[in-house]
Amino acid sequence: MKTQTKRRIVSLTLLASFVMLFASAVIVHATHGTTASHTWLHLHGLFGVIFTLASIYHIAYNWRTLKSHLFGNSK
Repeated sequence: MKTQTKRRIVSLTLLASFVMLFASAVIVHATHGTTASHTWLHLHGLFGVIFTLASIYHIAYNWRTLKSHLFGNSK
């Protein structure tokens, strides 16, 4: 698989997991103390793990660009 395709997949996964993480946090807060809250709390944890892993891969795939932005135009 091409690196560009991997970057796209990781970036979209990162975006989707962030949106679901935010939505599940709002739902957990709104349904606090109910049985539905318990299920959403587990989903929130799952999306948190996915978001963390996608963030690590995102940094790894974009390390050269990130380093260039942070430290000047070095390769």
